[in-house]
Amino acid sequence: MEDEKIITLFFQREESALEQVREKYGGLCRTIAGKILNDGRDIEECVVDTWLRLWRSIPPQKPDSLKAYTARITRNLALDRYAYNTAAQRSTALTEAFEELEQDLGAAADRADALREKEFHDLLNRFLKQQKQKARIFFVRRYWYGESAGEIARDCGCSEEAVKSSLFRTRTKLRKMLEEEGVKV
Repeated sequence: MEDEKIITLFFQREESALEQVREKYGGLCRTIAGKILNDGRDIEECVVDTWLRLWRSIPPQKPDSLKAYTARITRNLALDRYAYNTAAQRSTALTEAFEELEQDLGAAADRADALREKEFHDLLNRFLKQQKQKARIFFVRRYWYGESAGEIARDCGCSEEAVKSSLFRTRTKLRKMLEEEGVKV
């Protein structure tokens, strides 16, 4: 079923909307949650919470992309669960990825006075569109999905050092762009 029809079902408060989104995006949600969380029960709970969050947010929200909207909800729920699970722990692939990015960019993404959240997202999307495909793939897989450089290298058929170098260059370019836009990093 097409996303528009599924969204229409949500607006009509038809429970079949949940069945349709589960069938269409359940695997994607499990993959996203699985990249962040290690426990199968946490992954399933996160996915179930995604359906609940969708049901509560559509309407009034009418997402342009149901897939992206669902993925974002899943990712945010998984990150919340991850933060809860690791509150007293450190040093996992995801923690290292965020520390890497924060080290180069500072708290620019979190500064309300620098840019509003949507403007920052637009800026980041514009930046990523300007990058070569491979660099963009590495960046998204590392900082959105939380994959390690080794996982990315293995899946993309290149060396771990090539991935790390690409990520470093991309972070440097992003920092430069943010500075040019007047965002303190």
